[in-house]
Amino acid sequence: MFRTLRLGPLGAIFCALLVLPAGAFASHSHPGYVRAADDLRLARALLQRPDAVQSANGSQDEVSLTVGHLDSAVKEIEEGIGANRAKPHDIPRVDPHMPWAERLNQSLRLLERAEWDCSKEKDDAANAGLKGRVFDLLDQAHTRLSVAIQTVNFDYSARNIPTRND
Repeated sequence: MFRTLRLGPLGAIFCALLVLPAGAFASHSHPGYVRAADDLRLARALLQRPDAVQSANGSQDEVSLTVGHLDSAVKEIEEGIGANRAKPHDIPRVDPHMPWAERLNQSLRLLERAEWDCSKEKDDAANAGLKGRVFDLLDQAHTRLSVAIQTVNFDYSARNIPTRND
């Protein structure tokens, strides 16, 4: 009888480990991907336009393409390591009075930090190329965001003006 009492707490812990789903430990085995997903969510929040500007002809600009790549990267990470603890309300609020150029620069820094966090992760058989897929999406987002920063004062409605060679 005394033997079962000493093994009781250990048995309870063992049973609790069996009952917990395997996905509960998935985020702990990939902390780089979890941090990268959090950084990408914050970068996406920074890229949301405060005045919800949409182009007249429905074409997408560099920022909206960047947001699409960030969404795809977060989706790939969540599918690869399982849904993590982050909820949409966990994202810090963004100052609506922050200048647009500063938002772009801060989101680029977050994107680079996410790339750094992903580079520390190992690509094993369980992930099946997750690192490569995420890096492709992050590279495309980085390129689009760099163009957006370089052309922050560019008038996108003027793109359809005919040139002398037309």
